[in-house]
Amino acid sequence: MGFAWLSVVEAQEVITPLFNNPRAPGGQPSNASTKKTAQVILLELPLFDDFSDSDILPDSELWSDAGAFVNNNFCLNPVSNGVATLDALDSAGNIYSHALLSPNTFVADHLTTHPVKLDYPASDSIYLSFLFQPGGLCNLPEEGDSLMVDFYATDSARWINVWRVPGTELQPFRHAMIPITESRFLVEGFRFRFRNRASLAKNNDFADMRSNVDYWHVDYVRLHGNRFASDTVLRDVAFVTPLNSILKDLTSLPWSHFEAAYNTVLYPFISGRYKNNDTITRNVTRSLSIYEPAYNETHNPGVPTAQDLPGMEDTVVNFGFIYPFDFDRGESALIRFKAALRTDEFDPKMNDTVIHEQLFMDYYAYDDGTAEAGYGLRGSGTAGGLVAMKYNSYQADYLGGVNISFNQVYDSLNLGYYFKLVVWDEDEGKPGSVIWEDEKDYKVEYSTTYPGFVKYHFSEPVPVDGPFFVGWRQYNQYILNAGLDLNNIPANPVMYYNIQGSWQVSDAPGVIMFRPFLYDESTGFESSTETYTTLQIYPNPARDLVYFNIPEAHKATELQIEIIDASGRLIRQIVTSSNSLDISDLSQGIYYIRAISGSIIYHSKLLINP
Repeated sequence: MGFAWLSVVEAQEVITPLFNNPRAPGGQPSNASTKKTAQVILLELPLFDDFSDSDILPDSELWSDAGAFVNNNFCLNPVSNGVATLDALDSAGNIYSHALLSPNTFVADHLTTHPVKLDYPASDSIYLSFLFQPGGLCNLPEEGDSLMVDFYATDSARWINVWRVPGTELQPFRHAMIPITESRFLVEGFRFRFRNRASLAKNNDFADMRSNVDYWHVDYVRLHGNRFASDTVLRDVAFVTPLNSILKDLTSLPWSHFEAAYNTVLYPFISGRYKNNDTITRNVTRSLSIYEPAYNETHNPGVPTAQDLPGMEDTVVNFGFIYPFDFDRGESALIRFKAALRTDEFDPKMNDTVIHEQLFMDYYAYDDGTAEAGYGLRGSGTAGGLVAMKYNSYQADYLGGVNISFNQVYDSLNLGYYFKLVVWDEDEGKPGSVIWEDEKDYKVEYSTTYPGFVKYHFSEPVPVDGPFFVGWRQYNQYILNAGLDLNNIPANPVMYYNIQGSWQVSDAPGVIMFRPFLYDESTGFESSTETYTTLQIYPNPARDLVYFNIPEAHKATELQIEIIDASGRLIRQIVTSSNSLDISDLSQGIYYIRAISGSIIYHSKLLINP
């Protein structure tokens, strides 16, 4: 059977739009504002942002709000790596409280600049330009929805709508050119903003399928003078995709298994796609470097290469590498691959570099950490339905549970849905006999931290050796709504479902965000997943100061805070009753935070940007 989008008549797989996205769940309270955003900022021309050097939140030195979600996953064929996405969610990742059902629409996201010094004469030919795309990999805006641009008139302190486009079918990125000629805008303190109007599908028959909708992607925003209406050529060579994982199919596997799996799973090269957005042929030099931040070691696996690339064409560069992995270094590893382009001096430089952080922890993963849609079984006959993912234990070991990312649905209906966790052996490539089925009932939970996984512990260790499957057995006929990554599609089938007594290869155009992890004798098993999901850290990513949402039961008690780097080393341990922590001395990278109160341990991940 195929998959359905919004309506279901009989038992089948269902793909839904997102309800939430991976921007910092729970929002960013006002007391978490950074010093940069607290300052009065006056921008000067030229103003440019292609969102290639931002992650999750727009650059606070250019933009005054955080309504748009910066990502490189949701759009199709961008001109550079990274776009700003406007949809039906607020900055906390929730459907706007004032949302309306179609055919009514409501104003959703905003992306607003700081004030700009624009006191120029009209003869200077000031233009605002940008690229935009409806939908991309996500839900398309309908005709009644729209993307809009407003200018701020300082003389009347009013926002004036100057441009809009209605929802439409999927299209490539298109250019918008808006001249700024009115004297009320050509002043110091000018601002502009993007807005979108959205509408929720009624979906009255299936309330558990009402999800996030009406995506618009904005890219390559430029505000400058001495331009003209046809000034749409981008004299820029840029990476247009992230680097791929160095593993075949997988994005991660346990570090303790990598040595045994090395010859089987390692790609001999790492790939990136870049594009010549210019109309003339450009010569591009490509290079790769590898860095282990835990040990401050850099490796250059080969000499740079060069290639002439004709105008308006893209290409894939494969960087071959032989890297001396040291498997005796700790229980985890973070290896940073950085690909760079060397282009002409006039070429914008922020999009000439892409970085892939290859993380080896204790889990298997096919997904890239970001869901573009949701997945589940729904309809008559799916009560008791099964979903399974295929993995391979390259040495005999024990599973300790599964990290799962569940998408919210409207009114959080799926929080009341229960399921069992099951492990199968392999039978001719498909799930075979049940190795273990937990007696415990699990229920859908939402993560409160980025990147959005909840840790579900098995009630006992489960032995595995060689190919195995892990999945769920659902109780009812409604969608559990696991996150679905549409960017990573393994070469061979790894995802199966069973609703009629036999296993079928999934028709889903991606993989669910479902990561089995190894049993750790030092942590054992917890009776509840709550201790792994209730500690929220914000902002995340951070630079100098973070805040904790300490669970209510422990707000009056001291917490032991441990900061662990990506290699597994404990680098800081403090006891505090404060809800803030200075992390300004920590270098860029991924860290793991543990907050310990008696026998209860709260976990979270923290990303530190430069």
